Amino acid sequence: MSDADAAPAAPPTNDLSTTSVRIYLPDERLRSFATFYYFVECAGPLEDFLYPEWGNVRFSLSGSWWVESTQTRAAMPQIGALFGPTDRAAKAISCGGKSAGFGLTPLGWQRMLDVPADRMANRIVDLDRAFFGVAGEDLRARLAEPTTDQEGVAVFDRLLLDRLAERRPNSEAAIRIDRVLRDRPSDVAAFAAAADMPPRTLGRICKQVFGFGAKRLLRRQRFLDTLGQIRITEHPNFSTLMDAEYFDLAHFNHEFHEFMGLSPSQYIAVPRPLMGQAALVQLQAGIPLSFKLPPPPG
Repeated sequence: MSDADAAPAAPPTNDLSTTSVRIYLPDERLRSFATFYYFVECAGPLEDFLYPEWGNVRFSLSGSWWVESTQTRAAMPQIGALFGPTDRAAKAISCGGKSAGFGLTPLGWQRMLDVPADRMANRIVDLDRAFFGVAGEDLRARLAEPTTDQEGVAVFDRLLLDRLAERRPNSEAAIRIDRVLRDRPSDVAAFAAAADMPPRTLGRICKQVFGFGAKRLLRRQRFLDTLGQIRITEHPNFSTLMDAEYFDLAHFNHEFHEFMGLSPSQYIAVPRPLMGQAALVQLQAGIPLSFKLPPPPG
């Protein structure tokens, strides 16, 4: 990327009043496949985290939006972007503007898309017609028109319901792994036993559906469950909030740096205008911040 494409520096801000995040649950038939829809506006420069998460579809509707990770610092595609599942934090940077999008659960990824999740892990690509059968620029045009959030929700619901109707059901193996992962097995052997499959098969399906191997997936979920508790605690005490499976605080600190790229104390000191607002509205909507998976189909 040329210097001309580089994102200008956005001065840090703690002012949540300049940022608006609205979150909506999808149609009930989609609850196992899509996490929630979100509509974001910021009145001025913004910089915040994108946490490790499942796949996402995001649209830059106005202004300028960049995503910065350890691999890249790139403008978000204007026609829409497909974000693969991630196991490390990135930064969202804007000079002001609007964006909208939705998250896909692992089962949603398998049901809606043809590309294995591990091929897209920690990657961002243009949202072309091959992914949802609709051109990204067409979807963006519908969202960029002067519409209400409810009309945007309807656009997303229609897109995903149409896709759901034309796709085959999830594999039984993927649903089984999805169910077992909710209980956070202590290790890969326990994971494979509970899922009733050989460890090698478990690892292969975890990569295809969730984006990461079984061991990495368990570490990631343990960290995200703890991070969810930290996000809803005003003055977090890491030694009491960290998951019981961490050996000690040093172990937790190491894992925190692994997934977030900075220490817990550094994280607390960094302004979080976007995710601070998102935490508030998620709680108001009854959506847990513990990164728990939604109920599986059936």
